[in-house]
Amino acid sequence: MIVLLAAGLALGSPFPAATPSVLLPPTAVLAKYRHALATLKEPHDFAFEYTMQQTGTRTLEQTHRVFRSGRDERDETMAVNGTRTGSPVVRIFRNRPYRYSVAALAPKPAAYDFAYAGVHRDGKHVDYVFALTPLVPKPGITFTEVAIDGATFLPQSVAFASDQHAARGSVTFAKADRYWVARLASAQANVPGGVARERLAFVKWRFPTGLPRSTFAMPRPLPTLRPTLP
Repeated sequence: MIVLLAAGLALGSPFPAATPSVLLPPTAVLAKYRHALATLKEPHDFAFEYTMQQTGTRTLEQTHRVFRSGRDERDETMAVNGTRTGSPVVRIFRNRPYRYSVAALAPKPAAYDFAYAGVHRDGKHVDYVFALTPLVPKPGITFTEVAIDGATFLPQSVAFASDQHAARGSVTFAKADRYWVARLASAQANVPGGVARERLAFVKWRFPTGLPRSTFAMPRPLPTLRPTLP
């Protein structure tokens, strides 16, 4: 392991605990949602593991460990179909956007019409659900629904769809340490031969104060030694 991720973990949480309260009107929820997105702080340096499961036209399971600093990424394949690799398969990416950040996936009121669809209750916790319609229809993937967390007013889940290949899916978020991060992502689409499905589960989030530059350098191969003379 290149770095001890436990070092430098941030303490505390800017997210309030869920408390019972009177339901807010949709306009107030959207105002708090806009404010939460405008003041959102996302980590510069972080690491996590994820398991990818593909089913349908093919079956595959992989476990990865990811380190990110800014737009640099190190992706280590730790296991394939339940078998751990002898040494991780390492891939280094430069200037790579992180696709599962809240900023990347939160539907924006400037781009969508938010139609109030009700609430989801889990004990005392409430999520406010809105159906989404793009203000300017465009080809490709569009968001169809967002559930806004009733404590943080950040997206608890987003659903998306595309006319191409009848694709659809969702991403859910939750708190890890002091940050709001992806927890589950799933998608499916029609492909030749059937329906392809993929599920990602994100775990073991860590937020070190920094990562050494060597994190984003490819491992050097061992030198080739000459045979020992008899």
